[in-house]
Amino acid sequence: MVKGIEAQCRRRFSRRRSTLFSRARRLSEDFGAHVAVVAFSPSGVPHAFGGPTVDSVLCAYLPGPAAGLPSASRFPGCPRAETVGEAAARVAGMRRQVEETEALVASEYALLAAAAKKIKAIQASTGKRNWWEVDVDTLGEEELPVFTKALEMLRADVRRRVDAMVSARQPLLQCKK
Repeated sequence: MVKGIEAQCRRRFSRRRSTLFSRARRLSEDFGAHVAVVAFSPSGVPHAFGGPTVDSVLCAYLPGPAAGLPSASRFPGCPRAETVGEAAARVAGMRRQVEETEALVASEYALLAAAAKKIKAIQASTGKRNWWEVDVDTLGEEELPVFTKALEMLRADVRRRVDAMVSARQPLLQCKK
């Protein structure tokens, strides 16, 4: 019975915490307000939300040396608070970086796919059984780094498999002595 009440209390706290945090987020987004909310669960675990960030709100509003308090009472590492606009600009910059990285990954993937297609075509035209038997002289400059990396990965994989086979056989050999 007690466990059921505790579970119900945790669920209720979780629901109310998410509602409180969503309202704080809307307040920060709609009006540009600096908002920091810290809620402690019934078990004492702290949960925090800050708009733009908890750190920036604490830096802006905690008393510092100007209030006659020692500088150690100020939130550590805060030269000044970040405005909502600055935080939004920083987030927009990070999103731009993510988009640029995704575009770079997509172009690299396209290069890999094109190189793999050319290597498979050369393999088929020369009648080679395995892709690593392809003559490197038939590859272009774009395909050589891809081919080299694939060979290195193949070598590492073969080395891992051989090591696993050797380590699996060693106890058997020791038992025969």
